Amino acid sequence: MAHQFHIGIATLLATALLAPAASAQQPKTGGTITIALTEEPDTLDPQRTSTQVASMILRYAGDTLVQKDPEGQIIAGLASSWTVSNDGLTYTFKLKPGVKFHNGAALDAAAVKASIERAIDPNLKSPITAGYFDQLASVTTPDKNTVVIKLKKPSALFLENLADSRASIVHASSAKSVGNQFGRAPVLSGPWMISKWDSGTQITLKRNPNYNWGPAYVHKGPAYLEQLTFRVIPDSATQISAFKANDVQALTTVPPNDVASLESARNATLNKSLRTGVGLFLEFNTTKAPFNDVRVRKAINMLVNKDALVKVVLKDLGVPACGPLSPSLWGYWKNACSYAPEYDVTAAKALLSQAGWKPGPGNTLQKDGKPFEFTLYTAPIDTWTQSAQLVQAMLQQAGIKMNIQQYEFGTLLEKTKAGEDQAHFMGYTYPNADIVYLWFHSDNDKTGLNLSHYKNATLDQLIDRSRTTTNSSTRMSTYQAIQQHIIDQALWAPLWINENYSAVRPNLKGVKVSFDGSLILNDAYLESK
Repeated sequence: MAHQFHIGIATLLATALLAPAASAQQPKTGGTITIALTEEPDTLDPQRTSTQVASMILRYAGDTLVQKDPEGQIIAGLASSWTVSNDGLTYTFKLKPGVKFHNGAALDAAAVKASIERAIDPNLKSPITAGYFDQLASVTTPDKNTVVIKLKKPSALFLENLADSRASIVHASSAKSVGNQFGRAPVLSGPWMISKWDSGTQITLKRNPNYNWGPAYVHKGPAYLEQLTFRVIPDSATQISAFKANDVQALTTVPPNDVASLESARNATLNKSLRTGVGLFLEFNTTKAPFNDVRVRKAINMLVNKDALVKVVLKDLGVPACGPLSPSLWGYWKNACSYAPEYDVTAAKALLSQAGWKPGPGNTLQKDGKPFEFTLYTAPIDTWTQSAQLVQAMLQQAGIKMNIQQYEFGTLLEKTKAGEDQAHFMGYTYPNADIVYLWFHSDNDKTGLNLSHYKNATLDQLIDRSRTTTNSSTRMSTYQAIQQHIIDQALWAPLWINENYSAVRPNLKGVKVSFDGSLILNDAYLESK
């Protein structure tokens, strides 16, 4: 099927993954592991969340119609097989029989239909999942194990989007009965069940003893580990200390400062991949001064020395970002860095002068008697904080005062969606280039992730074309045009793309590592002493 041809390309571009060493010991059922989280998710309702941390947890609690194997290829999930019509509009999924939700209800065709209908309900205002079905024409259920999805237009990304954990099938009746509380303990069908959420502290998942429908790359039957505890530890130094003390058995993100020491130690197995996304970018609210002027936005891009950020903040464990996509994503434009504005303080000052910003007392830039001063909204993440301080110093040398205001990540997201800020830091991880729809299409202003609040019909048309054409070369050229437009309008000042390092304790065996660096724990178990 043509839709599957592009899936594995990002894998070829990504940094090689280092899998934990195998153990001769037989897997043992039981035990608890603790996994460190830098921030708390907004919700664990797959159809309401917009955060990557929620997506990561949902990998262990949810199931999708199709999945990706560790190499990034689309394989069977809840659907044992599927066919696609010649015109690319009709997808027929045959479901695995006997699948149950965590509450014991049957996960059959009717349940899948109800889940999809909830995802597209305009009252739900789903920030991500609704976009996966934006071309939906109908969902029908010829029998209890068959789901037929018809689209209005072909979608080259439909199967790939269905493999995202935020497309997990939810028990729609439970969601309706408990309302907003569903996000605290969603009823799904995965190998673990969300049993408790202590706000600001930890989220506990219990083993699903009835799980018997996992993907082909894991053992048949329930997971071995009895409990997964996701502990919220914003401070990276505290995470490392907890890991070394064996209070935490897995780190989803190893800070750059600690990679070398963990690599040389014998108490960790590290896994590495280039982030499938942009680790940090400064995003402008294009509706508010002074960033409603494209010349000012371009000037900020030229005033930031990205190479210095990569060296100081990432310890050279990453690359400068040049646009909205990462080299690890299919669709990345290889000439983005040569096309994007370069670090050039003189050219930046000339642009600012054209925009009316002239040197005043103390070399502070002024316009109409007012100094160039703005507030950057950010989250208390170590690499973000350090980057903010460096960017602040770079802009200050050019006569711009940047204040820094930190918010917990969920609050940051709410404020930026509402357009309260002038500019903010943000980052993303996403499996494909369709992130441009979520971040830049007019449909996603206020309700989705169009946090620059930029609306442009030409850009919308390009994004729509990228989502509906199935021709590989046309899609690639369209993604190039999209990246050029975003760079031309300087909607972001892209900063860096980090190498993702995760770490597990040596006694945690059987861990597999996915193409995107995520940990697959279905086969994981704790080695006996």
